[in-house]
Amino acid sequence: MSKPTKAESDKDKKEKSAVPAVAKALDVIELLADAPNGLSMNEIVDALGRTMGELYRVVVYLTDRGYLQQDSATSRYSLTLQLFELSHRHDPTERLIHAALPLLERIASQTKQSCHLGVLNRENVLVLTSVQSPLPAGYAVRTGALFPVDQTSSGHVILAFSKASEQQRHLARQTQNNQTALHKRFDQIRANGFEDTPSTMITGVRNLCVPVFDSRGIAAAITSGFIGQTGGTATAEYTLSFLRSTALELSKSLGFQSSTSPLEAALTP
Repeated sequence: MSKPTKAESDKDKKEKSAVPAVAKALDVIELLADAPNGLSMNEIVDALGRTMGELYRVVVYLTDRGYLQQDSATSRYSLTLQLFELSHRHDPTERLIHAALPLLERIASQTKQSCHLGVLNRENVLVLTSVQSPLPAGYAVRTGALFPVDQTSSGHVILAFSKASEQQRHLARQTQNNQTALHKRFDQIRANGFEDTPSTMITGVRNLCVPVFDSRGIAAAITSGFIGQTGGTATAEYTLSFLRSTALELSKSLGFQSSTSPLEAALTP
C-alpha cells in the first residue's frame, strides 16, 4: 500500500480538525466579504455548493449575532461592521510590538548587537521599538525615529516584498537610473530573503536586515546595525542567521504560513 503524499496528508489533517458548523459559518463570511452588494440565500447556497438545509440555520444565526444583515427590500444578506469593530479592539501595531519585543531582546542578548523593528510610514521608515546591545558601547537606533526610505535597509527590504503597486509608487519618484538600480536591489533581496549591506548613514556599520510577515503579507523589518567588536561577540554571519530564524518565528506568530508560501526557501536560514 503506497504512503499518502504530503498534500493528501495535509488535506486529511484539515478534514479531521474541521468543525462543520464553524467551517460553514466562515465560508459564508468569506463569501460575503467579496460581495459588497450582498447575496440572496439561494446565491449563497449556489456559490458554496451546499444545500439550503446545510446553510440556512448558519446564516440565520450569524444574522441574529449581528455579523450579517438582511435587506428587507431585496432579502439579500451582507456583512455588518461587527468584524471591523472586533478587529479594532486589538491594535495591530501594539500586537506587532508586543510579539516582537521579547524576540528583539533575545537577538541582542544572543548576538551582543543592537536591533530594531521598522515599518513603512509613507516615505519614511518608523522605528516601532528597539533594543540596545548589552555591551557598554555600541550603535543603536532610537525608538520613534523616522528615516527616509532611501537611507534605510528596512525600507528597501519591506518594499522588496511589497505588492507591485506599492513598489511602483516609490519607484515613480526616482530617476530612471535609480529605478533600474532599485529593481535589481529588490530582486536581490527577494532572492536572498534578506539584505546585508554597508550603512549609508554611519561609516563602519553593516546593515543586516530581514523581513517580517503576517497573514496579509509584509509587515515590518528587523535590522541590526552590526559593528565588529573584540571580546567574543557574534560574527556577522551568525548574527544574520539568528536574525533570519527569529524573524521567521515572529512571522509565524503573526499568522504567516511559511509552509505554503513561495518565499519559504528564501526565508529559511
